[in-house]
Amino acid sequence: MTQAQDPDERYVRIAVMIMLVLTLFASACATLIHWLAPIHRMLDLVIPPAICVLSVGLITTLVRRPDWMLGIVRIDLLAAGVALAAPAWLYTLQATLTPGVQLIDILPPVSSLFVVFLIMLMIFLPGRLAFLMAALSWVLIALPVLVYLLLHGQEMWSPRGRDLLMAYGPASIMVVVLLPVQRALVGKIRRLALERDRMEVMLRRDPLTGVQSRLLGEQMLRQVLSERIPAGVIMLDLDKFKAINDTHGHPMGDKVLQAVADACQGLLRAGKTISRWGGEEFLVIVPNVDAPGLQRVAERLRLAIADLSVAPVGQVTASLGATLLQSWDNQETVLQRADQALYRAKEQGGNRVVAAPAPIAAGTTPQKTGSGSPTTV
Repeated sequence: MTQAQDPDERYVRIAVMIMLVLTLFASACATLIHWLAPIHRMLDLVIPPAICVLSVGLITTLVRRPDWMLGIVRIDLLAAGVALAAPAWLYTLQATLTPGVQLIDILPPVSSLFVVFLIMLMIFLPGRLAFLMAALSWVLIALPVLVYLLLHGQEMWSPRGRDLLMAYGPASIMVVVLLPVQRALVGKIRRLALERDRMEVMLRRDPLTGVQSRLLGEQMLRQVLSERIPAGVIMLDLDKFKAINDTHGHPMGDKVLQAVADACQGLLRAGKTISRWGGEEFLVIVPNVDAPGLQRVAERLRLAIADLSVAPVGQVTASLGATLLQSWDNQETVLQRADQALYRAKEQGGNRVVAAPAPIAAGTTPQKTGSGSPTTV
C-alpha cells in the first residue's frame, strides 16, 4: 500500500524543483550571453555551461530519487556558491595585478544573482546553518569586490561601481540581517497554523467525548437533507443522568459520557456519524437506510449502552427516538420528530427505542408505541 504523501514534503519538493529549473534557465541564459559577447573570457565560458549541465543532472536525479532531495539542494547551493565566488576572486585579482584592467569592465553581471543566492540559503537551510552559510558567502563572494572598490575610488563611483557597491553591500547585508526576522516570522506563522488546526479540531470534535461536535453534526444533517438520500436520525439521551451526577459527582458523569460515546462510536460504520448534541444527549445520522435498518441500528445502540457497567455507577441505559427523513423535511422538522419520539421513550420508562410516527404528509398512519419492547420504525 502506498503511503499518503506529506503535503509539506510535497510543497518543499516542488520548491526545490522550481529552484533547479530557474538555475538551469539562468545558467543557460548566461551561457548564451557569454558566447555572443564580443570578448570571450575562459571562466565565463566554463562556469555557466557547467552549472547548466549540473542542473539537468540534479533535476533528473530529483525526479528519479525524490528521497535524495536534501543532498540535491546542498549540491546545488554549493555549486552556485562556487560559481559566484570564483569570478569574484579571479577577476578581482586580475584587476588588481594587471595594469589598465578595471574590475567594473571584466566582472560578469552576477551581483543580483548573489542576492538571490542568499535568499535561497535562507529558504532551504535550517536557521542557524543558513545564517552561518550566508555570512560565510558574503565574506567569500562580496567582501573581495567591496575591498577592491574601496581601494579604487574612481571605479567605485562609476555607475557600475555604485551598482556593485549597493548589491554586495547594503542589499546583501540586509538579507543576512533580516534572516533571523524571517525565521521568527516563519515560526510565528507555523504556530498560528497549529493554533488554527487546534481550533478547527475543537469546533469539529467534542473535547470531552471525542465524537463530533454539535456544529459538525448540524452540518452533516444539512448535507444529508440537501442530498435527498434515504436516511434517518436517532436522538439518544441517557436515563437518570442527573442522578448520576448528584450521587457520584460530575467527574464520574464525564466518565459515563465517554464510555457511552466510545461504545456507540465502535458500532457505527460506513458513513454513520454520532455527535454530542448537548449534555447527555447524542444525535446519530444514518445515511442510506430504510425503516427496518434504522430500527436495527437504534436497537444495537440501546443494547451496547445497556451492556455498559461503569463502576461505581453500575448499569447505564438510554432512551432513543428515531425517525426517517422525508423529502419535504428541514432540520427543524427532523429534530422535532426525533425529540418527540425520545420524549415518549422517556415517558415509557426509558431503556427503549421509540420510532416517530410517520408524518401525515407522507400519507401513512402513525403507529402506536408499545410499553415494553421497542417499536418498529
